[in-house]
Amino acid sequence: MFDPEFYPTPRRIIDLMVLGLDLNDKTVLEPSAGKGDIVDYVKKLGAKVIACEKDADLQKIVGGMCRFLKPDFFDVTAEEVSHVDCILMNPPFSNADRHIQHAWDIAPEGCQIIALCNVETLKNSWSTRREVLAGIIEKNGNWRDIGDAFSTAERKTDAKVALVNLLKPKTGEDEFSNYFFDAEDDDEQSAGAGIMKHNDIREIVNRYVGAVRMFESVMASNKAINNLINPISSGLNISFGAHNTRDRYTSEITRDVFKKELQKSAWRSVFDKMKMDKYVTSGVMADVNKFVEQQQHIPFTMSNIFKMLEIIFGTHAGRMDKALVEVFDRICSLSADNSEAGEKWKTNSNYKVNRRFIDTYICEHDNRWPSDHVKIRIGSRSESLIEDAVKALCFITGKNYDDVMYYEYIDSSGDKQRGSRKSLYNFFHHEPTLWGQWVQWNDFFRIRGYKKGTMHFEFIDENVWMEFNRRVSKIKGWAIPQKTNSKTKGTERTKTAGLEIFH
Repeated sequence: MFDPEFYPTPRRIIDLMVLGLDLNDKTVLEPSAGKGDIVDYVKKLGAKVIACEKDADLQKIVGGMCRFLKPDFFDVTAEEVSHVDCILMNPPFSNADRHIQHAWDIAPEGCQIIALCNVETLKNSWSTRREVLAGIIEKNGNWRDIGDAFSTAERKTDAKVALVNLLKPKTGEDEFSNYFFDAEDDDEQSAGAGIMKHNDIREIVNRYVGAVRMFESVMASNKAINNLINPISSGLNISFGAHNTRDRYTSEITRDVFKKELQKSAWRSVFDKMKMDKYVTSGVMADVNKFVEQQQHIPFTMSNIFKMLEIIFGTHAGRMDKALVEVFDRICSLSADNSEAGEKWKTNSNYKVNRRFIDTYICEHDNRWPSDHVKIRIGSRSESLIEDAVKALCFITGKNYDDVMYYEYIDSSGDKQRGSRKSLYNFFHHEPTLWGQWVQWNDFFRIRGYKKGTMHFEFIDENVWMEFNRRVSKIKGWAIPQKTNSKTKGTERTKTAGLEIFH
C-alpha cells in the first residue's frame, strides 16, 4: 500500500517516543508523516504540527490534519524549521541514517529529535555517513533496542527497531539559559522542592554550570603553561591539563567529555544528598545508575532535576512492589524449606513464605575471628537481599528506615547521635553473637548464624509476616492468604484457597 516502506507507527511505539516530553503548545515536525499516526497523537497532546510526506495520496490525508510543509524532507532548510521544538520521525529504514542526519543538521539549538530506525543501521557503522551518525548519538544522546516493534503492527515486519533520542545543545550565551528558576517565581516548577531542598539543587547546578563555563579558559591556561615549559621540561614529570584520574596516560579530556562525565557525577550527587539508598533496593539503585547514564543528553537544569525526582517518588510504590516480589521469589529459591509449597513453589500460585526461612552462604568461619562468634561474608549478595527486604517492610508498615536500621548513641556532650548503618556485617561487629544463638537484628527479624554458612531468619511480628505474603499474593494475582481468626479456639487447621491456615 502506497510504498514498500510504508509502515504506520503503532500507538504503543509512539507512547515510547513521547515518554517524558512536554509537547503542549510546542511545535513538532514530522518528516515522514505517512497517514498521520504521529501527527494525530501529538496534536492530542496540545502540539502544533508541521509535516512532510512524499506520497501524493497521503499528502491529502496529512494536509487535512496539520500544516503541510514540503513533500521531500531533504528539501527542508534550517530557516524553515528554526521555530521547531521537537522532531518526531519514523523514516524509511533503507536510509534512516540519512534522515536522522538531515534532521540533526537543520534542527535549531535546543530541539529534541526522536527517531526510529533499524538496529543494524546503528550496530554496523560500515559507511562514513553512519560513522558520523554514531558520533552524533554518542555525543548528544542515546539509542536503545526496542525489539521487533512492528511484529504486531498494522503493517508487519520482524526487523529489530532502535529508538534514537537526541538533543541539539545550545551554544554560547544561550547554552545555560533556563538552567535556574526561583522558587517564589515558579510554584509549578518548584513543586518538587518538598522532595529535596530548593537551595541544595541550586548549589549543585551552580557548581556544574560554573565548572563547565570555566573549562575552556582553564584549558587555555594549561596549554599556555605547557608551551612555556616545553623547551626546558626534559627532566620534568609534570604537565598541565585535564586527565582521567584513574589513568593518567589516557588522552586529554575534551570539554564535551568533561561536561558529560560531570553531569553524570552531578546526578549521583543529587541522589547522594537524598540518601536514596535508604529508600530503594539494590536493584532500583542499579536502575537509577542506568538512568544517569541515559540522561547525559538532557540539560542538567533545576526544572529537569525536580521533574525527575517527582517521577522517581511518584512511582515509589510500584518499585517497592517490585522489590517485594524479588525478595519473595529469592527467599523461596534459596531452600525448599522456605516456602510451604516446597520444591513446587515456582508452579504453585497458592503459597507463602514461611515465618522462619533460611539463607545460604551468608556466614563464614574465619580463624582470625573469635571462633565462637558469628561472622558475615563481606559483599554477600544475600546480605543486600535481606536489607532490601527490610526496606520493603519499612514501606508496607510505614516505619522509618533510619529508626529501624541505624544505631543510636549518646556522645560526650550528652546528645543523642545516629551511628553507622545496622547492616548485618555492622550488626555482628556491634553485637558479638555466638553461633546458633538467636538475636534480634531489627524491628522485623531475629536471626541466628551457623558455621556451615547458613543463617536463619524469623519474622518477629506475625502480622508483618502475613502482610508481606498478602502483598505479594495481590501483586501476583494469587489467592490472598487470610488473617488468623483470633476468635477461634484451639489449633484447628482449615483449607482456604489452597493455603493451610492455623486458627
